[in-house]
Amino acid sequence: MAGVVEFREWDSPQPTVLKLGGSLLDIWNLGNLLRAFCRGRRVLVVTGGGAAADTVRRLDLCCGLRSDQSHWMAIQAMSFNAGLLMRTVSGLCASDGLEQSPGLWPEGRPLVLDPARWLLGGGRSVAARIPTSWDATSDSIAAIVAGAIGVDSVILGKSCDPCGTGIADLAAGGQVDVYFPSFSRAMKIGWCNFRAAVPSAVCLQR
Repeated sequence: MAGVVEFREWDSPQPTVLKLGGSLLDIWNLGNLLRAFCRGRRVLVVTGGGAAADTVRRLDLCCGLRSDQSHWMAIQAMSFNAGLLMRTVSGLCASDGLEQSPGLWPEGRPLVLDPARWLLGGGRSVAARIPTSWDATSDSIAAIVAGAIGVDSVILGKSCDPCGTGIADLAAGGQVDVYFPSFSRAMKIGWCNFRAAVPSAVCLQR
């Protein structure tokens, strides 16, 4: 189907942060899937770094970047992918400053965060909470941002099914970073395999 997303075990009408993996940007019907995902919901999209962040990781290994350099370059990779998403999918809204409370986000029209711009601007105090380590990936950053703006629901948009039924299982299997369980402890966490024949958002932690 061109644009169907099911929501099994996920009936929350509350604003949600969708962490969209960078590996998903080449899905041919991503725009339709995002519109289906956001229908009737208030959603902020935080893009992952994908291949751009992988490039930074390789350069870090061979060139010995300082931890703060590789940290911010990886966040800039997330912003690079946010820009790609805005330019390749219609109907999205930019949300650089998160100036609106989540309850005022437009319903059915996803907001896309520019992580680097926000974390270096209005979210500067939030940036200090992010470990400058490759052990903290965009999954943890999405959870940290969600908590900072008063959103307690995060759905991880991925390219595969979860390897377990709990957050600890995902961390042990390498599907989320090691910091994610602690940063998401008080949140409702879901998972959606956007490459499935019919993507379905399932709840992993209430």
